[in-house]
Amino acid sequence: MQRRSSMKLKRNQIIVTVLKRKDIKVGLGIITFFLIVALTSFIYMPYNPLASTGPDYAPPSLSHLFGTTNIGQDVFSQWMYGARATLLVGFLTALISTIIGTITGIIAAYFRLFDEPLMRITDAVLALPTLPLLIVIAAFIKPSIYYVSLLIALLSWPATARVIRSNTLVLKSSPYIEVALLSGTPWYKILFKDFVKHLLPLILAYSMFAVIGAILTEASLDFIGVGPLTDYSWGAMISFAFQNNAIYNGAWWWLIPPGLSIAILSTGFALVGYGLEDTFRKR
Repeated sequence: MQRRSSMKLKRNQIIVTVLKRKDIKVGLGIITFFLIVALTSFIYMPYNPLASTGPDYAPPSLSHLFGTTNIGQDVFSQWMYGARATLLVGFLTALISTIIGTITGIIAAYFRLFDEPLMRITDAVLALPTLPLLIVIAAFIKPSIYYVSLLIALLSWPATARVIRSNTLVLKSSPYIEVALLSGTPWYKILFKDFVKHLLPLILAYSMFAVIGAILTEASLDFIGVGPLTDYSWGAMISFAFQNNAIYNGAWWWLIPPGLSIAILSTGFALVGYGLEDTFRKR
């Protein structure tokens, strides 16, 4: 009982420390803004993002805040619409890769029997050239955004697994884990209660990095023409802009919103991720 009260007090102190950090506050503010944009797009968009609603290559104005494309599509509506797919691939990939990485890392550290084979599998996946492999796969199967998210996740979990394993090994020798073992606490409760709760800030931190990697990878696939262009993410916007010579025609407003949004959103996730990781290291 005393051990649980001590752990609860420690968790509350961590939460207070995290919420006081300016970098995490700024990062959460950025993420919240883009989440609001994505959710708002389900309720309201000025125009149909895929329909011609104005003159070709019209610069930003009151009627078209981000201007129009080569066929008169509203870039602002496309930007709002693209936020959905971009955030979806980021969150879905992060969820899958973080779960795989966390479970692999904890099991490898806790059970010596599984440590060697799991780490060899982790090293093998880590050695794979992620982007070239994704390009080859995507070129053959023409995946949807869900398949792309799954493929990226299946190739991006090893980094999380290695970090979680090393920290679990340290945690395994801590006094309160030893007390839990001596008191006869079932192994699965120790793994998924004590370990996961203690490692949660680090798990969340690496999930933030996974979101960044997924967004940039999906945008790269879109840019070279093998991504899920039909889902119309920000990467797809950039790809179509280049395909239709937006730079040559001086239509900077078609490229800057999605490109800048990817950069700012990635910065937001990075601020939260590094903030959480730093908090965990100082504990």
